[in-house]
Amino acid sequence: MKEIDIRKKAIKKYLAGEKVSNICSDLNRSKTWFYKWYNRYKTKGEEGLKSKSKRPKHSPNKTPKKMEQLIIDIRKRLMNTKYAPIGADSIQWELIRLKYPYKDIPSITTINRIIKRNDLIKRKPQKYKKQEIPYPKPDANHPNKVHQLDIVGPRYIRGSNDIVTQFYSINLIDVYSKMIRIKQYENTKGHTIINFLVNHVWSTIGIPKVLQIDNMMVFKGSNLYPNSPGILTRLCLTLGVEILFIPISEPQRNGTIESFNDTFQKKFLNSQKFDSFEDLKNESDIFVDFFCNQRPYSQLSIKKHGSKLPSEVHKTDNIKLVPKEYMKNFIKENGKYKIPLADGKISFIRFINSKCKLDLFSQHFDVPEKLKYKYLKATIYTSEDKMKVFDQDKQVMEIPYKLYRYK
Repeated sequence: MKEIDIRKKAIKKYLAGEKVSNICSDLNRSKTWFYKWYNRYKTKGEEGLKSKSKRPKHSPNKTPKKMEQLIIDIRKRLMNTKYAPIGADSIQWELIRLKYPYKDIPSITTINRIIKRNDLIKRKPQKYKKQEIPYPKPDANHPNKVHQLDIVGPRYIRGSNDIVTQFYSINLIDVYSKMIRIKQYENTKGHTIINFLVNHVWSTIGIPKVLQIDNMMVFKGSNLYPNSPGILTRLCLTLGVEILFIPISEPQRNGTIESFNDTFQKKFLNSQKFDSFEDLKNESDIFVDFFCNQRPYSQLSIKKHGSKLPSEVHKTDNIKLVPKEYMKNFIKENGKYKIPLADGKISFIRFINSKCKLDLFSQHFDVPEKLKYKYLKATIYTSEDKMKVFDQDKQVMEIPYKLYRYK
């Protein structure tokens, strides 16, 4: 019950003949309280039962209207003066320059109140919000839907015998489950990468639907022979994996592995000293085990997995593993595997700039102007000798595209 309603109830009870002591006891109020509001009621009726403002009728320290108007005028003048500071301290300084007695000059707090009261706050210009351009990223809604691969390096270790070793770390992560596999090598040749994928990744955590990578030369093959895919691409095709190259100079599109690389650098490489290259590789295996089997990954809680570990989330009934002896299926020439071109898909996501060109490494294709400033997905279908270009899910172009096949 509101206070004014309690006052009205007290008066009503009194006028009905109830004793004051009983009224006060009933309403949990004092006799002083009752007679205060009863006297006001006798003077002004029910209007007297309303609370009066406690604000003083006179404000001896109130800024004179003439001074307030002067502050307003100074503020407006400063706002229209190029390079001029417009804050309360600058207004105060202007009043001092006009030789007002210091005792008559309002404080910074008071000046700020006057500025706000008269709506003279300078609004910060609204930042331009960059329009988000639709991006055709692959769905990673299940383990082994999308793997992201990257290479960290070169890095260097100085062992206990003062020998400096250069190395590279090949890192892979499952975008959905956050399962990782990492291994260190002294080079990043194509055969090194496929050895990593076959022996350490796809034979242990399964083959993905999509392998997403950046545009490093070691991944894409040679610019001199763009129609002859590199060994990594050929391996993916034989396993039914769609290899997907992200836009050039946009590493954020491989954000999951880039984020892990940062953790790997800070928590692993920067946090300890290694006695040798072998020591580094052994510690790397320990790090992988800890990351997958002992460390809950914070983002997994978003996907209805609570605090499960990557290894728990990655468990599924339909994991397809590649045999470790898989590479024996291919002929070796000069100590290197020669993998034929299989039927499958090789995809590229590219941003079309003002030149309206679709750039696939050293090849450039004209696209209609209506596709300018969009992300397009270009997919080479090796079985059809065609490249189909998609704007989101809609096919917008088809280009003859034949890849070199070993005889």
